[in-house]
Amino acid sequence: MTRLGSGLAEEITQEVFVAAWQGLAKYRAEHNLRAWLYGIANNMCRQTYRNRTRRATIAQTCLEEIRERSHAETPKLLEHQAEAASQLQQLQNSMAKLSDEERILINLRYWRGLSMQEIASIMNKSSPTIRKRLERAQRRLKEYVNDAEKT
Repeated sequence: MTRLGSGLAEEITQEVFVAAWQGLAKYRAEHNLRAWLYGIANNMCRQTYRNRTRRATIAQTCLEEIRERSHAETPKLLEHQAEAASQLQQLQNSMAKLSDEERILINLRYWRGLSMQEIASIMNKSSPTIRKRLERAQRRLKEYVNDAEKT
């Protein structure tokens, strides 16, 4: 959420807890509360993400932040930062080629650190299904990154 800005992240967080409070009657105690809240947060973030000027704005914001922070003193460091920015751009472009579900799976697993079981609960799928879909998403992402490096 912090990629969207701290103000927007706070708004989304507030909306998540309002939605959780309103949907509390629908929550089943046998399910993981953390996974349920992550599901609500995930849906709110996706909705906000779609409503914003899509991936281009987020990628541009990240690149601008990198440029602003790169007040390097040496050319070697500048070169390293330019390479990192290029790699970040390649990764963002590659992630943008994935389906919404694939991006969500990669985000939940590697950026949020959730277990397969937690992701399965959020996505209302079985753990083996999530594992297979995540493997497929990883393969596709790797292909996209490799293709980008070749060009």
